[in-house]
Amino acid sequence: MTTAGDFADLTPAQFVKAVVSGSIYPYTEHRVPKPLGGLRTLHAPVPRLSRMQQEILARLEALPAGFQPHPAALAYRRGRSVVDCAAVHLRAHTVIRLDIADFFGSIRERHVHAALKDAWSHPAEREYRIDLVANDDGRQEIGLRRAGRTLDTYTVARLVTVSPPEPSQTWPNRGTGRRCVLLKATGQEFSVRRPRLVYRHTREGFLPQGAPTSGYLSNLVMRDVDDVVTHHAESLGLRYTRYSDDMYFSSRRLVHHDDVDRLVAGVKDALEPLRMRLNTKKTYVARPGARRSVLGILVDGPTPRLTREYKRRITKHVRGAASFGVEQHQRHQGFKDLAELDAHVTGLLSFAHMVEPDWAERQLADWKRLRGIPLEHEEPVLVQHGLDLPWDEDVEVFQADLAKESIDDLVRGAQRYRSSSDYLQMLEFVGRFKRYAPFNAMVVHIQKPGARYVLSSAEWESKYRRVLRPGAQPLLIFQPRGPYMLVYDVGDTEALPGALPLPKRITAPVSVSSRVGEKEVAKVWHHTETNLAPLGIRLTLVDHGASSCGRAYRSRSGTSVERPGSRPGDRPEAYPTLFEIEVNRNLSLLDRYATLAHELGHLFCGHLGAGPEGTWPDRSSRLPPEEEAVKAHARKEVEAESIAYMVLKRLDPDVRMGDYITGHLGPDQQVPESVALNLTFKAAGLIIDMGKKRLAATKLRKPRK
Repeated sequence: MTTAGDFADLTPAQFVKAVVSGSIYPYTEHRVPKPLGGLRTLHAPVPRLSRMQQEILARLEALPAGFQPHPAALAYRRGRSVVDCAAVHLRAHTVIRLDIADFFGSIRERHVHAALKDAWSHPAEREYRIDLVANDDGRQEIGLRRAGRTLDTYTVARLVTVSPPEPSQTWPNRGTGRRCVLLKATGQEFSVRRPRLVYRHTREGFLPQGAPTSGYLSNLVMRDVDDVVTHHAESLGLRYTRYSDDMYFSSRRLVHHDDVDRLVAGVKDALEPLRMRLNTKKTYVARPGARRSVLGILVDGPTPRLTREYKRRITKHVRGAASFGVEQHQRHQGFKDLAELDAHVTGLLSFAHMVEPDWAERQLADWKRLRGIPLEHEEPVLVQHGLDLPWDEDVEVFQADLAKESIDDLVRGAQRYRSSSDYLQMLEFVGRFKRYAPFNAMVVHIQKPGARYVLSSAEWESKYRRVLRPGAQPLLIFQPRGPYMLVYDVGDTEALPGALPLPKRITAPVSVSSRVGEKEVAKVWHHTETNLAPLGIRLTLVDHGASSCGRAYRSRSGTSVERPGSRPGDRPEAYPTLFEIEVNRNLSLLDRYATLAHELGHLFCGHLGAGPEGTWPDRSSRLPPEEEAVKAHARKEVEAESIAYMVLKRLDPDVRMGDYITGHLGPDQQVPESVALNLTFKAAGLIIDMGKKRLAATKLRKPRK
C-alpha cells in the first residue's frame, strides 16, 4: 500500500484513482477521549484530499433550496448556530433528548451515494466533471467545473468516505465486501465511469468524523429521516430539531410518559432504513424541577440563558485573577503560561457571547482589564464555526468539574476569613447548620454565602414536596461513604401543589417589612447608585443565598468607576475605584437598598479606612486586642445597622427591620461605648441626601469628622 509520504509523487489522476481504489489511506487518525469515557476516533484527510472535499462541499452548499438539508437540521450549516437550535424550544415545559449511536460511522458509502445522486439530479448540477486545474504554484490539482458529462457519484462518494486499510484493528468491516470499477485516464483529463463491478479487497466506506464534507453530507443523508420525525413530533404536539446526532423535542405543556414512548418508537422506525439506532443510555426527559436545556443552553424561559455551571467556569477565572493576580491564578489552575489561560477563558466567552452577549461582554471587559490588555485594541469576540460546545451529554462532566473546582476553592476561600468580622460570620453560619458536619457547612458557605437550609433534590421532594427551580445552583458537600454529593439551598426550590409553607425565617430571613412602594425605592436606589462613583465606590450585584445580604471591602483592582455626565452629551466622570460593595441580587429591591445603606454605613464610619480626600476618617488602623475582637465587631455592626435603620425610617416611619442590632448588644443589651453616635448621624444624613438627587462631586467629597 502507498504511504502518505508517496502522495506528493502521484499525479492528480493517479491520486484520485488511488483514493477510489483504496490503494492508499489518505487520512490521519486521532483518538480523543470522550467526556464520559472511551475514545473517539477522528479522521483528518491529508491536505490534498481536504482541498478536494472543500470544493465538493462548496458545490453542495450552492444547491437550490429544494436540495438543501431539512430545516430541522441546524448543525454544519452556514449562518446557523446552537442558539438557533435552542431558540426553537424556548418556554419549554418538557424537553426530550434522543441520541443517535455511532452517528458518522453508521452513515455508509451507499447512503452517501444515494444522497449525492439525489442532490445532483437537479438539471443545474448535472453537467460537472472532475477536471485537472492549475493552482497558484503551477501544480495541477483536482477541481470541478462545468463540462458536457455527468460527474460520477460513485467516485465522489469514495472521495468523501473513509475505508481504513485491511489490517486496521480500529474499524471492522462495515460494508459489502469486494468492489471493482472501470477507470479511464486520457491526457490531461481523468474520468470515472459508472461502476459495473466493485473494487476488490476494499471495504465499504463510511463518513469520516473530521472531514470538511462529513457534517453537511450527514444532513443530506438524514433529510428523509428528519422529515418523518418532524411529522411524527408534530402529531404529538412537539417541536423538533436535530444538531448532528442530538435530536431534541420540546413542548409547552406536560408530555405524558406514553407520549414519550410513542415518540421513541416512531424515531426508531424512522432510523431503521439507515440501520441506525438510538443510544438509550443518553435518552433524557426534563420537566419542571430538572434542567431544561438544549445543547447546554437553558430554554425554560423566553430567552436563551447560560447555565450556572457554565458561568461558574468563567467567573472562577475572573474572580481568581482579581483576588490573587493573574499569574498566581494561572499557576494554581495548572495552565503552562498566561497565553494558554487566556485562550481558555476567551474560548469559553466566545460561546457565552452567542447566548448572553451582555453578560459575556462584561466578563470579557473584566478579564482584559485584569490581563492588562487595552480594550480599544482588542478584537471582538468571534463565534467560530465548529466551536467546542457544552453538550448536554457533558452534564455529568460539568458536575464533576464543579466538584473539583469547589474543592480547590476551599483554599482560596479560606482567605476571606482572616478578618475577625468575616470569621465570626462564618462561625455563626456553621452553627446554624445542625444537619451537616461543621466542615461541610463551611464548604457550603464558601460556595454560596447566605445559604439558609440545604438538602439534596431527592430530599426536598420527598420530605417537603419542593422541586428545584430552573437553573438551580448545585452545592458540593463531602459524603461519608463517597467522594461528594450535591445539595441545593431552599432559595433554589419551589413548592409543588399541596406543599406546606416553610417558615419565613428560612425562606426570607433578612426581609425588611415596609409599606413603601417599589417605584419610590427604585428611584432612591438609582440616585444612590449614581452618587457612588465620586466616592470611589463600585457596586456589584451578586448571586448569593437568602440570608446573605452583602459586604464591603477595599478594592485592589486599580481600575476606575464611572458615572454618566450630568447632561446628555457630557463625557462620563471617572474616579479611581477605592472600595467594592457587593449586594445580593436575589433579595427584594427594598432589602437590597437596606443592604446598600448598611454597607455604606461601614464605609462612612471608617471601618475600612479613610475616604477620598478625607471624606470620612480612618477608624480601622487601631486593631483591638484578640479578646476585644468580638466587641469591635459588635460596635461596627451596631453603627452600620443604626445608619441603615435611620435611612429606612425616612422612607417609611413604620418600617420593621427585625432584631439584627439587638443580636450584637450582648447579654446586658447595652450599646458599646465606642459607638460614634455623631458619626453615624452624619453618615445617615449623607446616605439620605444621596438617595434624593444627583449630587456634585465636591459636595460628596466634603470631609466629615
